[in-house]
Amino acid sequence: MKGIWILCGLILAGQAHGQVWEKTIVPGLTYRMEVDRNVPRIVHAVRFSFGAPGLKLKSELGGGTVIEENATKGRETISEMASRTDSLVAINADFFPFTGDPLGLMVKDGQVVSASNNRAVFGWGDQFAEMGLIDFDAKMLVDGREIPLKGINQECPLNGIVLNTEVASIAVAKLPNVHAIFKMDSTEWSPNGEWSGTFVSLYADADKMPIQPGNAVVTANGIKAELLKSLVPGQRASFSFRAVGFDWAKVNQAVGGGPFLVRNGVISVDATREKFNKDFTEKRHPRTAVGMTKDGDLWFVVIDGRQKMSDGATLEETARVMLDLGCTDAMNLDGGGSSALNILGLTVNRPSEGKERPVANGVVLLGPKPEPNHALLKISGPETLNLGTGKTLQVVDEKGIDVPNSDVVWSASGGAWIDQGGLVRPFEKGKVEVAAMVRGQVLRTTFVIEEALPPAKPRTPAKTSRSKKGRGG
Repeated sequence: MKGIWILCGLILAGQAHGQVWEKTIVPGLTYRMEVDRNVPRIVHAVRFSFGAPGLKLKSELGGGTVIEENATKGRETISEMASRTDSLVAINADFFPFTGDPLGLMVKDGQVVSASNNRAVFGWGDQFAEMGLIDFDAKMLVDGREIPLKGINQECPLNGIVLNTEVASIAVAKLPNVHAIFKMDSTEWSPNGEWSGTFVSLYADADKMPIQPGNAVVTANGIKAELLKSLVPGQRASFSFRAVGFDWAKVNQAVGGGPFLVRNGVISVDATREKFNKDFTEKRHPRTAVGMTKDGDLWFVVIDGRQKMSDGATLEETARVMLDLGCTDAMNLDGGGSSALNILGLTVNRPSEGKERPVANGVVLLGPKPEPNHALLKISGPETLNLGTGKTLQVVDEKGIDVPNSDVVWSASGGAWIDQGGLVRPFEKGKVEVAAMVRGQVLRTTFVIEEALPPAKPRTPAKTSRSKKGRGG
């Protein structure tokens, strides 16, 4: 894995000069770290170029399904997602409730996973990407009755009715409810289309209903249950989707988020229209964002926040970061404790809760990884480090020869952070774990941050006494 680090000055968000490191991970994929110690703010970003050999960008569900019967309700951390999909890069995407379903539109491999919530959507295909708002409509037609569907693959709301496809895994609703099971002729749930199925059976007052392959489950809560109780086994029904706002001939993947940050090269934060509150908008938080350049490249960005070494960013400041990266269009994704960026198995940012939060979905970049080098390598560093004392670490081989820092991507957790020059900066007492991604390996070491030693007191010369000689005999 070869690349060149570039160290240079940067004006970030109108503040004083900081530092920037950039590295090519594989052709068409660059990692960038920006550090502005005056804010303070640390920005992690990857740039992806469409058409790069062998690389493919996809949306991905946490755990591969929408809802599961486990502690996270089917969510998973970005590190887990990266490992499961064997991806080059993985980053968190949409907001979510803790039932595990994405709040906004999600399309995976041309199939609708989650419906739009009237917030910004990022969509893309093999050679194309766009951002916009999607007008999504879903209906069920049975026995001449048209029944609007108020959600796709989500917990059924109070007095609501939703469609659950097999990617949901489980249909969920509070009582009282009914679940109508349909055997589908086809399960290609594209953003625009119509599908037919046969009603099989009705179940009442089950808080969870597993969805078998080839089936769909229509779940109704409260007063909406009456719409399904007249169904008769063998009865035919049809379902239709209409999604307006994207060129679906070019787009087969999409994730929601919001709000927009940059539109047509101008900062345009439309938080109020997308119903984000003032605290979310104007206070500094960890952020995740995606942007497009005029050349068609994509930037995926995570800004560390709520920590001593990085305060985070307002939405306006996040927009400025995206604009400075050359984005002509950009939108916000879920942030806070959800923000995570993983490159080749290493989470390069510092999640604000001290560990990664399981998330509902993300974006993964798939492709051939750099050929691993199985040489015996280790991180050369101290066992302890004092507060206020920085230390530059080095990766060495079995002969003790330094590996060029241009081959290393650094990350740290605990009481210190590390820049991409390998400089460790302690900020509190305790254990520190440093990780280094180098030549296809991830190396780890730990050491302890201790209280700074008090300055030594200057030594004063000892007083000497002169003996007096007597005069008498």
